[in-house]
Amino acid sequence: MYRHYLRIYLHIVAAARRTFGLGRVFRRWLLIPPFVFVLTRVCLWLDNLLFPGYKKVQVRNPVFIIGHPRSGTTFLHKLLTHSDTAVTFKAWHLFSPAITSRVLLRPFYWLQLRRRRAVLAPKRLGHEVSLDKVEEEEFLFVHNLDTQFLLTRSPLAFDDQEYPELRRYDEQPAKHRLKSARIFKSLLQRQIYLTGKTQVIAQMHFSTYRIKTLMEVFPDAKFIYLVRSPLEAIPSHLSLVWNSLDLQWGCDRIPPELLERFVERRYRYNVELYRYFHRLMTNGELPEDRVMVLKYDDLVADPKTACERVITFTGVEADERLRQGLIERSRQQRAYVRAHRVAPIESFGLTEERIVHDLHFVFDEFGFAKPHAARAA
Repeated sequence: MYRHYLRIYLHIVAAARRTFGLGRVFRRWLLIPPFVFVLTRVCLWLDNLLFPGYKKVQVRNPVFIIGHPRSGTTFLHKLLTHSDTAVTFKAWHLFSPAITSRVLLRPFYWLQLRRRRAVLAPKRLGHEVSLDKVEEEEFLFVHNLDTQFLLTRSPLAFDDQEYPELRRYDEQPAKHRLKSARIFKSLLQRQIYLTGKTQVIAQMHFSTYRIKTLMEVFPDAKFIYLVRSPLEAIPSHLSLVWNSLDLQWGCDRIPPELLERFVERRYRYNVELYRYFHRLMTNGELPEDRVMVLKYDDLVADPKTACERVITFTGVEADERLRQGLIERSRQQRAYVRAHRVAPIESFGLTEERIVHDLHFVFDEFGFAKPHAARAA
């Protein structure tokens, strides 16, 4: 694991230098990751001395929400966790997953809240990130440098290499992928220990490619796979990552050929994610009693009924607050107006015809509408 971390870290630093020169971006990526890694590992080690009780915690019947980004995973996660009875992570918890580091960093966290500096990414980008709001647990794998987030949020996005090991997690050597997943499990144990809650409901869209490993490490886990028409999900996701790049670095500072390559790769990785799940389902590698498929259209049309199906399938305990919240959310959904703009697919150098061609099996299996030109072809 340490060898993997060092190799990926050195590639990040090299990519930062090639893309941005020796300025502020390079210095940030040169200095911050080692500091965070050492601090996190020291605090995790101290947890064993100061809070040994977390190791006795059992992670029972976790629910993992997976699927292509922008397919409703965040929406479903918020619906199932809004009553605050499930184990969740706020953004600042994800940045400091050790119990010891929470104690050390809590004053800084409260200071940021008092100064109204909690928002890290505004809603207009397509997904608001705030220190005090619940976020997706996939980010915990950043501490192992073992998630596709690194290919969207770090200089690796513009590197010459493509790093399949940061996408195809189930294809990693068993020793590495299992250790990474077990570290993730230990972070869930810490959160259960801290909060006193027991039901884990985690949002992990990139871990669609980690599903077999998660099944191995969590033998009683249930998975909810969200699926949305690629003609909607892909441009929405590309718009989000483009807006995030612009906020983080400024797209005008990045050579156009690197941006073009980034978008093309991002599209291919999206197709790859759809194909992987489809292959596992087609080959019968995903037990029907452990994996449920939920269409995005059904979720947004009637959140209450969709969530009742999920609750029945997973066995999640639904208290009165949760059920009343689902009723209220169903009412709100009818009046929902999107606050962000999704760029047309053509602005990314793609066409609807290409998407339908590359992902024809998704359209055929779930009956998503195809554009007229694609149907004719």
